[in-house]
Amino acid sequence: MPIHEQSLIRPENLVRQDKLTIDGVDVSGDWSTFIETRVVTDYNEAMQDEIAALPGGEYIHRCWQCGSCTNSCTVNAINPDFNPRYWIYLIRLGMEEELLRDKDIIWQCVSCNKCTYACPRDVVPEGVMKATAHWLELKGHTRPSTATVFDEVFSDQVFATGRIEEGRLMRGFFARTGQSLTQEWLVGMIRGLVSRLPVGLLMRLGLAAVLHPRTGGWGRTRQAIADYVAEQDASRRTALHLPPAPEARR
Repeated sequence: MPIHEQSLIRPENLVRQDKLTIDGVDVSGDWSTFIETRVVTDYNEAMQDEIAALPGGEYIHRCWQCGSCTNSCTVNAINPDFNPRYWIYLIRLGMEEELLRDKDIIWQCVSCNKCTYACPRDVVPEGVMKATAHWLELKGHTRPSTATVFDEVFSDQVFATGRIEEGRLMRGFFARTGQSLTQEWLVGMIRGLVSRLPVGLLMRLGLAAVLHPRTGGWGRTRQAIADYVAEQDASRRTALHLPPAPEARR
């Protein structure tokens, strides 16, 4: 189904003559506005399959462009440029270059799932948005978001020890995102916790931060998770025609 929305016409493709008279008739302004012809030559015919290979994008092929997702979208109500229906349309056509023009706002999905509840075809548009953001990262079109970095730090710690130690998690996340550990809000939070938590609990937290205890018998589980993660990563890289990861997660 072709797109006919005026809001989707790029401003640079509109040509408007402020002063134009033809055969004595003034056709200045909107009367002389027309859309420049555009030729797309960089189709990615595998684009829909690439998105469908990522978690959340499995049902993108079901979309029939009714617009329920965009109409119910929380972010679209604030920013009309955030348009899930249009992006799904571009993906299914393989118009990669056109999709990349919006790469800096696709990640703004807040996962409210209003679109998913409204979708009559069970496309799961919220999942498609997450899959598209993941696709942009894997393809190197965008830098990993802070949420992705946090997920990586969290997962790395679970894989390594089978448990979460909050202080180490925060330090790792701040280090990878280049943030200081002496931020005013963080210092205030730590002081508040120290003044309220029992001494015994504070001592256990301190020992955990130094010793990094592991879950008992974690070795076999850790290896099973590592094998599964490597298998899924290899599958997605193959679907996206990317080279193998330089090193599997250990």
